Amino acid sequence: MKKPLLAVFMIALTSIVGFAQQDTLLPYTAETLTIPYEALTEWSPLNIDEMWDVPIVTLNLQFDFPCFGDTADIVRLTDIGGGIELYVSDNFHLLSATTCNLNDILNVADSTITEGSTHRYVTIGESPNRIFKLEFNNVGFDYEMNMTQAAASRANFQVWLYENGMIEYHFGPNTVSDISAIDYWPKQTAGISSYWDFFDYTGCFMWASGNAEDPEYPLFYEVEYDSLNISPAFDGLDAWPSDGRVYRYNYIYSPVIGVDEVIENALTLSAFPNPTHSSFSIHGAPNKEEWVSIFDGTGRLVHAEKFTGEITIDAANWAVGTYTITSPRYRSSKVVIN
Repeated sequence: MKKPLLAVFMIALTSIVGFAQQDTLLPYTAETLTIPYEALTEWSPLNIDEMWDVPIVTLNLQFDFPCFGDTADIVRLTDIGGGIELYVSDNFHLLSATTCNLNDILNVADSTITEGSTHRYVTIGESPNRIFKLEFNNVGFDYEMNMTQAAASRANFQVWLYENGMIEYHFGPNTVSDISAIDYWPKQTAGISSYWDFFDYTGCFMWASGNAEDPEYPLFYEVEYDSLNISPAFDGLDAWPSDGRVYRYNYIYSPVIGVDEVIENALTLSAFPNPTHSSFSIHGAPNKEEWVSIFDGTGRLVHAEKFTGEITIDAANWAVGTYTITSPRYRSSKVVIN
C-alpha cells in the first residue's frame, strides 16, 4: 500500500502566507450547497484492475477543460488522496475531494466484503454545457486498512468538471464515524491546490476548514501540506462531509500571473530589532487579528499565538539561528537570534 499523503513532502517549511489577489493563482470562489447525491448510471469504468492501490489514469472529458487562465493539457486520476491532477502549461494543479489516501477494499482480508471499490465516469450534456462526472464508489481508506486490516470506513463521492470551468465535489453515503481513524495526518480536508513546485514541494492552497457542513475556505500561498498540519492557522475539516453535501468552486477567468508578482503585492510582516539576542516585536496591519507562527531553521514550530497589529516575543532562551515568521495574509519574514 502507498505511503501517507505527501509523506514525501517533508522538506522544511518555507512559508505559510495568505495572498492578496485570490484571482491570480487560485481563480475560484467557493461555496457549500446541499444537493441529493445520485450515483452515476450508464457509466463507464476506468481501466483499473481490482485490488488497485495507486492508479494514475488519464481521463477522457470529451471537452477542453478551462482552468487557471488556460485549458488543461493533461487531466488524470491522481494517486495523492482522492481527486484529479491537472497539467496546464507545465504547471501542476490538484483537485482534492479528499486528502485521505484511498484503496480498493478488496485489499483487506474481510469475509464480509462482496463488492470492491470502483472508479466510474460519464460525460453528460451538450457543448458548451457538458459536465464530466467521476465517481469514487465504495472506496476504502489506505491508513485505516493498513492499521486494522479491515475497511470499516467506506465512502462514495464524485468530482464534477464543467465545460465552463466550474468544479464540484459531491459527497454521498459513507460509514466514516471517526475522521482521525482514516488518515495518517491529523487534519483532513478537500479543496484546490495550484502551482506545485516539486523542488521545494510548495504550492498555493484553497482548503476547506472547520465545520464540514459549512466550511471556510482559507487561502495559503507557498506552503507544504505537512506544514499546514502543524500550523494553528489551519484546522482542517472536523468530520467527513455528510450525504448530500456539495463543495462548489466557481471559476473566475484570470490570466496567469507569475508567483513573483503575487509576492510583490502581498503584505509583509516586520520584526524589530533584527538581529536580536532577547525579545523582538512583530508588526502587521492594525485592527486585524491574525495567527503568527514562528519556525526554526529545521522547520520546527517554536511559537504560535494570535496578535492584532503588534506583538512582542520573548526569545531570550531560543537557540542562535535564523527563524521564519509566518501568518495568513502576509509574506513570511526572517528574524536572526544571535
